[in-house]
Amino acid sequence: MPRTFKLRFLVVLAVGVIALLVSLQSTLNAAESSTSPPPHISSSQETSLPANWQPVPSHRSDRRGIKVVWLQGTPYEMGYQHGTLLHAEIATLGREVINALGLFGRGLGLGQFALRRTYDDVAEECRGLVDATKDLGMTQDTCLVLALGDVYQEFFTYTLPDILFHDGCSNFVMADKATADGRLYHGRSLEQNKKPLGYWLKNTTVFVRQPNDGLPHVFIAVPGVVWPNSGMNIEGITTSLDTAHPINVGELALYGRSNVQLMAQIMKHATSYEDARQFLESERRMRANLIIVSDGKAHKAGVFEMTGRSMAVRELSEDGVLYMTNHFVSPDMVNKDSDPPSVSSPVRLERFKQLLEPNGLDSKYGQITPAKIVEILRDRINPYTFKESPADIYDDDSSLGTNGSLRQVVFDPERLRFWIAAGKVPVPQQPFVCFSLGDMLGLPNATPCEAPVIQ
Repeated sequence: MPRTFKLRFLVVLAVGVIALLVSLQSTLNAAESSTSPPPHISSSQETSLPANWQPVPSHRSDRRGIKVVWLQGTPYEMGYQHGTLLHAEIATLGREVINALGLFGRGLGLGQFALRRTYDDVAEECRGLVDATKDLGMTQDTCLVLALGDVYQEFFTYTLPDILFHDGCSNFVMADKATADGRLYHGRSLEQNKKPLGYWLKNTTVFVRQPNDGLPHVFIAVPGVVWPNSGMNIEGITTSLDTAHPINVGELALYGRSNVQLMAQIMKHATSYEDARQFLESERRMRANLIIVSDGKAHKAGVFEMTGRSMAVRELSEDGVLYMTNHFVSPDMVNKDSDPPSVSSPVRLERFKQLLEPNGLDSKYGQITPAKIVEILRDRINPYTFKESPADIYDDDSSLGTNGSLRQVVFDPERLRFWIAAGKVPVPQQPFVCFSLGDMLGLPNATPCEAPVIQ
């Protein structure tokens, strides 16, 4: 990164920080807390983890181009293992990016700003990760900026390095009568508009996390970050996120939590959908987004449409159907996100209606299996023109399968299985690699993968 560009970069960011904080402060009357209180998730049932189960030792075993690491122990230990096992991948961020993030954190105070809004276990995990990657230039400020990356994405849009950004995404849950076997399934596509992010494409990582103080669970993310884009825990709870933007700065908040950190706490502690809903309704948030949570055992799910100030929940319909793209549709939230929404968000929502609703034009209702979800994630039909985009298109804002996917996932939460498509664009055309969380944790009676991939 040339010196003149870096200086201009920092000046723009500094001006943005000052302007935003002044604007937000005028809308906020709450006092800032100097401590990081623990999460308020109270489990509604005992965990199903066998009493004699022992964590799998930390190690790495990649599968068909997808990185897989097992982490175990205290937050610090898990962070150190993360930094050690994925050291080479984190190094590919490059010194310039790592140094820039550290400078933002230290020189502009974004590290301390993040620390006051970060859960204590996340900060400890950062400390371990940093101790394993100091030789790369990683600092606690660097890790904390990344830990609050979703908030900084909204506050300082496109000023921070590109590695923080993904703007798009689609999610849906089908259950009961909607599926071929009466189970609940969750499909998701992680997307980035305009151009693919190389670091994300090359580094899809399954983090098999076994914390001393929580439930074993999976994060699906990339090296160097301590939160998930999506995940699943051993109680069959899944969560995933779609980007949304507020109508104005008044819907942001200076104090509260990162949405992806909220998801991490759900994976670590929630044993039911009710646990997750109560937690999301009780915790303060800073930015807009949509978070979906499903419960594979209870066949419950909800879309949490949220800003820093407001939230509404849409739950699984009586027909067993739920979906979201990148704009709010709850009556209480339709005037609180950007207007108009991104070009492709209504397009994808309409196509979901056609494919998922019982009377949809091209309905797959009642047929849903993991393989059928793959078909839906690959769908390239424009719902208004009915034209099919070419299979090699990355992003044309015209369909579910051509909205700039960086990664696609299918969850079978009741049986603790999931499939991931990743690697090369177009991602939807890649094989979906199967993982069994029960097998990876050595649980008795685990449901294995019946085949290594869904082609």
